[in-house]
This record gives sequence, structure tokens and C-alpha cells, in this order.
Amino acid sequence: MTKDFEFLLHMQRLMFEMEALAMQYEVQDRFISIMFAGLINNEDIDEDESRLRAMYSVNVEDLDELCEVQEFINHSYQNDSKSNLDDDELNDLLSGTGVEPE
Repeated sequence: MTKDFEFLLHMQRLMFEMEALAMQYEVQDRFISIMFAGLINNEDIDEDESRLRAMYSVNVEDLDELCEVQEFINHSYQNDSKSNLDDDELNDLLSGTGVEPE
């Protein structure tokens, strides 16, 4: 077993643990999570190509909620830092998701 494969297995276990933790605390019906983890491998492939070994986990209620989370991620990424995302912008992004900022 390669180190890369071991790493991905460990990441998969962590994803399962995260979902189990939500069940343990009985918040699975309110739990929102989008996780994507992987490794890029450029070896033995042309210069212009890469191979991605990845896994993902998506815990959202519906497509609308997924789109809102994606929009939040995109908006957060475009800012220089998380502190640039002001309260009004955050409230707009979370509107309709049932998520309240603390």
C-alpha cells in the first residue's frame, strides 16, 4: 500500500467520523458539509495532464442549499481574508439555509 493510498484512506475515515459525530450529537438533520480531498499526481503523465485521486462528501438538504454553500465558498475565497466578509454579506449568503452566524 502506498503512502498516498494510506493518506486517502485516512481522509475517508475522517469524513466518516465527521458524519458519525453529527449523528452522535443528533444534529445530522441540520448538519451542512461539503468536503473534497484529493491528491494530484503528475508522474507518468504528459506535461499538460494530471491525474486526481479524490473523494468527496456532501451533506446538504437540496440543490438550493448546495448552491448557497458554493456561493459562500466562492465569495469567501475571492476575499483577501475571512475578516473582509462583513456581517451583511454573510447574512445574505446564509439567508434561507436556516444557518445563523454566531
